[in-house]
Amino acid sequence: MDYMVSDETQAAMAIKIKWDLGLRGGLLIANPIPEEYSLDKDYIDGIIKRALKESEKNNVKGKNITPFLLGRIKDLTGGESLKANIELVRNNACVGAKIAVELNKLMRR
Repeated sequence: MDYMVSDETQAAMAIKIKWDLGLRGGLLIANPIPEEYSLDKDYIDGIIKRALKESEKNNVKGKNITPFLLGRIKDLTGGESLKANIELVRNNACVGAKIAVELNKLMRR
């Protein structure tokens, strides 16, 4: 099931409720890249398509596809995609930490 939460407190509550109910399985929290670091959708989609075509042309498959694509996308964007990915990871860590703090508060009650 898909649900949307508006902040870290709601995310923590969802996690705690899931645990309290003994529900099995994972819980995925999707967190978008901060707007100021995002690349234009049409621009990055075109770069990704180009990199995918190059991977097919060069017969890149299996475990080699991800590093190939990330490298080509980085090169084709002049490093901007790498900067965006670093900011996405940084933001995910911050949001994860905030969720952990809120979850800790809930678990102490």
